[in-house]
Amino acid sequence: MPTDEELNTYIRTRYALVGVDISVLPVSDESAPMDQERLLANGRSILRQDAAAADFEIDPQFHLPVAHPAPFTAWTEE
Repeated sequence: MPTDEELNTYIRTRYALVGVDISVLPVSDESAPMDQERLLANGRSILRQDAAAADFEIDPQFHLPVAHPAPFTAWTEE
């Protein structure tokens, strides 16, 4: 699992690649709508959730429900 600093570097790089400069945000300001600390914490949380979801193993015996037409539709004009 990557460290917070490694994820911060990744997040900053991704923002920079799309042209977003997060350095214009305050580093930490509770009264601001967003600051760097909260932005990075949110990004780390999303990345870790994605990693946990990607590690999910699907039960090979699990079958998704499939909608089948009712048997009587063969005798109707529908």
